[in-house]
Order: sequence, then structure tokens, then C-alpha cells
Amino acid sequence: MTELKSETPTFEIPRGYGMPVINLYFWVGLVSAILLRSIIIADHYSIFWGKAIWYLGVTGYLWFFTHRYHIAKRRFSVVKDLSLLEKVRTRQKLSEKELEGMEYLLWSLSVSKERANYYVISVFSVIAIALSLSLDLGILKL
Repeated sequence: MTELKSETPTFEIPRGYGMPVINLYFWVGLVSAILLRSIIIADHYSIFWGKAIWYLGVTGYLWFFTHRYHIAKRRFSVVKDLSLLEKVRTRQKLSEKELEGMEYLLWSLSVSKERANYYVISVFSVIAIALSLSLDLGILKL
């Protein structure tokens, strides 16, 4: 006897992380960004501290961006496995599972700290460039 396969995918909607985990990764990314931009100042004082800060910053970024990759992969999987983009484009009625997938995507985007992280990274990048130019041109003496 041939077993019938369900037309409903057995795809599991990911569970979101709690705010403590979300905040942890926000701070890891933020501190790593600041560390990497502070290398310019540290190098003027000590090659050792410049290298130490570089290793800490890159290790933090590795941890942070590995997490961000995982989140992006989960979001993409929800869209792909539930064919959400096609169903929204063609205005199909969504099933309970597909609505759960949409809820996860919208929740994930709404609690993400990535916008704040990108803003702070941009601000500290501008500060780092200004400080570096000031130090290199002799305008500022630290």
C-alpha cells in the first residue's frame, strides 16, 4: 500500500530569542565595532595594545556576524520553505502555518537591534576616520 504524503509541509517555524540574548548580541557587535575603531588610538601608544584590541574586536565580530548569518538563514528558510513571497505576490490565502511564519518574520524584524547597531557603527567609523586623520596630520597630539 502506498503511503499518502501530506500537502502541508512539516516545516517548523523557528522560535525567537528572548530579549536578553538579543541584547547580548547587540552589545557584542557594538563593543567589537568600538574596539576595532579604537585600534587607531591604541597603535599610537603601543603595538601590543593595538594587536590585543584587534584580536578582541575581530573575535567579537566573528561571534556577532555568525549569529547574524544564522538569523538571516532562519528568516530566508521561513520565506522559502513556506513559499511566502510567491503566495503574497499572488494574494493567496495563507494557512495557519504560513501566518505563523509571517508572524515570526515580522516579530524578528521588529525586535532586531541591527538598525541601532548599524547607526552606532557608522558614527564610530566617522569618529575613527576624523581621529586618525587628525593624528596622522599632526593636528591632534595624544
